[in-house]
Amino acid sequence: RKFKLVDTAGMRKRTKGIDAIEKMSVEDSLRAIRLAQIVILVIDGTDPMEKQDVQIASHVIEEGRALVVAVNKWDSVEDREETLDQLQYKFDTSLAQLKDIPYQTLSALNGKNINKLLDRCLWVYDIWNMRIKTAGLNKWLARMESQNPAPLISGRSNRLKYITQIKTRPPTFALWCARPEKLADSYKRFLINGLRRDYKIPGVPVRLLVRKSKNPYA
Repeated sequence: RKFKLVDTAGMRKRTKGIDAIEKMSVEDSLRAIRLAQIVILVIDGTDPMEKQDVQIASHVIEEGRALVVAVNKWDSVEDREETLDQLQYKFDTSLAQLKDIPYQTLSALNGKNINKLLDRCLWVYDIWNMRIKTAGLNKWLARMESQNPAPLISGRSNRLKYITQIKTRPPTFALWCARPEKLADSYKRFLINGLRRDYKIPGVPVRLLVRKSKNPYA
């Protein structure tokens, strides 16, 4: 495989004074994220992860890119288990789409684990391009609905009719139901989390589009 690497300038924590050059470098970085397929977010393993790191990760997911976190300076980290626990907790509690983001510890100074980072990127890239068969998806949907039916609408069932994957990069699914405009956001998150869990989709955004069935009472 051939790779094109784009090294962007680091995005510092916002301050009141920001010069024109730094502003342009941030804009260039955001543009690079939009055009990328895989984004490697490099964080300092010796410092607690800041709010801005989470915001950048969230932006990557919103743009539909695959994401891998590279935890640098790992050779200088004293309590490695605690550091990884804090990192995982920060992502898991910040945004549902950031849960189970893959990471790779490394040392840029001595080159340790750089090849593992590349392997991790290839793995996430394959997930970003994954396609799930429609027959299996609809069996999955029936199980999810039997476990937790969609909320009733004025006493009527909002039946889930059919689901299929309509695109990759990132995995995007279309769901047909009786009243799509009445399907609660919490229930959509329930389905997205189920897709992510049951089909093992870490580090990649999952999108769900809800559409109207022809006969809402069928």
